[in-house]
Amino acid sequence: MKKFTSLLLAGVVILGLAACSNNSSSSKEEEKDTGTHKVEAKNGTIEIPNKLNKIVVQNYSDEAVTLGQNVIGTDTYAYANPHLPKEATEKIKDLGAPMNAEKIAEDKPDLIITMDEDQVDNYKKIAPTILLDYNDKAFKDIDSRLEYFSKLFNAEDKKDEFLKEFDATAKKETARLTDKGIDPSKSTVAIIELSGNKIYSYGSNFGRGGQVLTRGLGFKQSKEMQEITDAGGFKEVNVESLANLSADYIFIDFKNTDKSQYEALTKNPVWQKIKAVQDKKVVQMDFDQVYYFAGPTATEKLLPVYVDAILDQTNK
Repeated sequence: MKKFTSLLLAGVVILGLAACSNNSSSSKEEEKDTGTHKVEAKNGTIEIPNKLNKIVVQNYSDEAVTLGQNVIGTDTYAYANPHLPKEATEKIKDLGAPMNAEKIAEDKPDLIITMDEDQVDNYKKIAPTILLDYNDKAFKDIDSRLEYFSKLFNAEDKKDEFLKEFDATAKKETARLTDKGIDPSKSTVAIIELSGNKIYSYGSNFGRGGQVLTRGLGFKQSKEMQEITDAGGFKEVNVESLANLSADYIFIDFKNTDKSQYEALTKNPVWQKIKAVQDKKVVQMDFDQVYYFAGPTATEKLLPVYVDAILDQTNK
């Protein structure tokens, strides 16, 4: 009887401890949902809700969606992103450029993220506002951006889940190149965009597939591209300055309205002497898919697009 009583008491104690544990877990979850945390930004230390139901974010809508946030508005440029899932884009409004404060206020977001310093005073009347600096080294690639935003959104698990999936996709797509004798780790790239009568060259973190090629597929930046990456992201150039371009591959994009400029460029004697041109390693990309989109989801979606273009256009 004593043994039975002891066992019964032990059971009661265990159940009591389990109940306390469950209550503690519930309390922690409730605190996570209802509390606040502080975030360092260009405009200081900002206190924001732990649980965000609706956010407005300039430029970085891809990062926010990737990390499971409910984005209800973004700027005109990021709004054009064709790579985000439909269920996310259906909720997102084009708020203009700069984002219109009156339109933002209509939907009562919990948080606003912007790069427009002169708009902060207007935005913070609506919701806590985070001011970011695009040129900050904390945003130099998809890994550093995901690191920052995952802490901002309390979404480290989402970040880890995405990067695991991304790395698996990148490995698979890189293998398609190596199977055809293309070793990205031993090949250098350059990125060029035509706009009107101007030529621009880009670094690794200004859209135009820079992160796809370097972080995703493992291509090396050419000397010229590395200099542009280090200097701020893009640079206006001319054909003559490209004469000694050292890249093994050139990736080029332009609007349909600038197709005649590309045709004229291909007939230029200086262009025809460039190493990658002579080696038939110029890869033309669709401007509307690549020009502005450097977020994590866009980068992942573009991995097979770039591999297809490389193999198709270099006759591999």
